[in-house]
Amino acid sequence: MEKKLHQFQNTINKKLVQSPFIVTCFLKFRCFYFIIDDFFRKLLGKKPVLYLLEYHITEHCNMNCKSCFHFSNLVKEAKFGDFEQYIRDLKQLSTLFSNIKNIHLMGGEPLLNPELPQFIYVTRHMLPKATIHILTNGILIPKMSEDLLEAIKTCDVQIRVSIYKPMIKKRAQIVAFLANHRIKHWVSDPYLHFAKYINPDGDSNPRKAVSGCPASRCTFLSNGRIARCALPFNIEHFNQHFEKDIDMTKDHIDIYDEQLDGFKVKQRLLKPMDACRYCKKVEWIPWEQSQNRDRSDLTPDDFYSNV
Repeated sequence: MEKKLHQFQNTINKKLVQSPFIVTCFLKFRCFYFIIDDFFRKLLGKKPVLYLLEYHITEHCNMNCKSCFHFSNLVKEAKFGDFEQYIRDLKQLSTLFSNIKNIHLMGGEPLLNPELPQFIYVTRHMLPKATIHILTNGILIPKMSEDLLEAIKTCDVQIRVSIYKPMIKKRAQIVAFLANHRIKHWVSDPYLHFAKYINPDGDSNPRKAVSGCPASRCTFLSNGRIARCALPFNIEHFNQHFEKDIDMTKDHIDIYDEQLDGFKVKQRLLKPMDACRYCKKVEWIPWEQSQNRDRSDLTPDDFYSNV
C-alpha cells in the first residue's frame, strides 16, 4: 500500500511540475505569502526568513545526464565547494535572515566531496532550525563512509535521491540501505525525461519566462553571492565548454554589500533576472547520458529549447 501511495504521489508531482498553469499558480501564491510574511516581520522589527538556499558541494558529477539543468556534465575536472568561504557566507547570511528554512546541499554529485561530513556539521551548527537535504543520484549511497552516515544522522539530514535509468534496478537496494541505517530519505520514481530550457537568442520576456519556472525561487549561493536560481553562476560551465560569452554576472547579489539588508535582498530575489531572457518554455526530451569522457558528443543544441 505504501509503495502504491509513493508511486501515486510521484505521478501527481510530475504532472504538476509539467503543467505551466499549476506551476504559475503555485509560484504566485508563494510569492504573495512571502510578501505578507515580510511585511509583518518588518513591522515587528524582525529579520526576514529565506525559504530555500541551494549550494553546490560539488560541481562535477558521475552520472553525466546529457541535458543537465546545472551543466554539471560539462565540468571535466573535479571541482568542490570552498569550505572556508561557505562558512563565511553562512555567517553573513545569518546577519541578513532570522532563519533559512530549507537548504539543499547538492551538485553535481555531492557524495563525491570528501568534506561532505564537515559541510553537514557546520550547516547544522549555523542553521539549527533549517531542514537540510542532500540531493544525490544515489550511485555512491551504498559506499557511504561511517563518518558520513554519522554526520547525516546526528544532524538530522534527509537524503533525496533522484533515480535515473542506470539506477532503476538498484532503487530497492538504495531504499533498503537508507532504511537499515535509519536515515530519513525520499527516493524518486525513475526520471525518464529531462528538460531543455535555454534560449540562445536571449530575447525571452523575463516576466513571462519566470512566471512558469519551477526553479525561479531556488535561491542559489556561490562564493559570497546569491541569485534567484543557479543559472547566473553555472552558465560559466556552458560558456567554457562551448566557447560562448553569455554574461549573467549582473544578476549576482553581493551578500556583503553594506547597503543591503535581508528585506532588500529578498526584494531583488522577487524580481525577474536579466538571465531570464535566456530561458523559454521547457522542451521535455528522453533522458540520456553523455557517452564520451571528453563530452565531445555534446552540442549547444542539447540544452536549447525548440518550443
